[in-house]
Amino acid sequence: MENYSVQVPTYTVGPEAYRQIEKQCHIYGKKAVVVGGKKAMAAAKDKLLAAVKDTGIEILDFVWFGGECTFNNAKKLEQLEAVRQADMIFAVGGGKAIDTCKLVSIDFEKPYFSFPTIASNCAPTSAVSIVYNEDGTFCKFVHFLEPAKHVFINTEIIANAPKEYLWAGIGDTYAKYYEVSISARGEKLEHFKAMGVQLSRMCMEAMVEHGAQALKDNEQGVASYALEQVALDIIITAGWVSLLVAREHTMDYNGGVAHAFFYGLCNLPGFDEDHLHGVVVGFGVLLLLMIDGKEEECQKLIAFNKTVGLPAKLSEVGVTVEEVAKSLSHLKAIAVLDKATSVNGAGAPLFTDVTSSMYTQNVHVPTVNYVYGIGGRDTTTKEIASVYADLEKIAQTGDIQNPYRYLGLRRRGE
Repeated sequence: MENYSVQVPTYTVGPEAYRQIEKQCHIYGKKAVVVGGKKAMAAAKDKLLAAVKDTGIEILDFVWFGGECTFNNAKKLEQLEAVRQADMIFAVGGGKAIDTCKLVSIDFEKPYFSFPTIASNCAPTSAVSIVYNEDGTFCKFVHFLEPAKHVFINTEIIANAPKEYLWAGIGDTYAKYYEVSISARGEKLEHFKAMGVQLSRMCMEAMVEHGAQALKDNEQGVASYALEQVALDIIITAGWVSLLVAREHTMDYNGGVAHAFFYGLCNLPGFDEDHLHGVVVGFGVLLLLMIDGKEEECQKLIAFNKTVGLPAKLSEVGVTVEEVAKSLSHLKAIAVLDKATSVNGAGAPLFTDVTSSMYTQNVHVPTVNYVYGIGGRDTTTKEIASVYADLEKIAQTGDIQNPYRYLGLRRRGE
């Protein structure tokens, strides 16, 4: 039997949440450095200074995190004297700021505390950083053994933050339920994973019950019950689910098609800068449900998306034909996988969309179409590997041969 520990952070929520700083932080030292976004620190600074006054805890400095979660920005922070002298890090802001603080925390072995100023994702609670390259494209996931020591959720600050962040948080959070539950379906799970899967249902239920009202209250700057419940679900519940299902530092359950859709689109120039993570992930859930054959559930979610203004069709995500073609132009060979075939004789639906966009933009890359899942059959890793092997040959020779192919098709007598 394996010995292991599961750690989830405690939290304080409310308009006076920062008043608990002394109680939660004093055992870790007397010096803190605040690292965060510029707007986030401006929103939280006075409340933080007031909360630590006469407590024996000193804030050495307020430091901008660099604007993007990159290894380079983390290294720059580690050169600062205030960061080096601090006993603990106060991570203030949204996901990218807090994820950058996690990188610094692990390098310096300093405890960090999360102070989310927006409710857009579960970064304040999770034990993973989403790291990007210097050009804004996705780089890698970095997992940690421990999450934040405590999460301070000031609902007054969140209520006065721009509404689009809560809006994005709703999409990112209900995605947790669908991705986790579908990924874990039919599997025999250890206690911690099973607990995470069961808890993930709350990530959807609270959004449906309170999401629309929370957005209205956010627009009015009101720290209401509905806003508090939604913020807790986005920041705490989703974060705990992430910690539980990804305790082994894998993304087997803590992710899926919805997030893959977003990270794939990050390869489009400037996409990450112009689109909120959770908004795109929310649309990605619709793709996930259609791939999983849950059309009725997909229609229900489309109806919910419309009530809160989340995208229900690709054009509302802002992906254009020009962008798709441009993102493919540097490749040597392309495979398009369709789950449905077509009687038009020119390829399956997605294939024809992709190749049409390339043609209209004068982009010419050898492209082959694969139809998978015929008759409801599973697609294996071996079959996916064969696609890559085919692409390598096409890239080398430029010879497509048959552009219309099938994966897992049984031959007569098999």
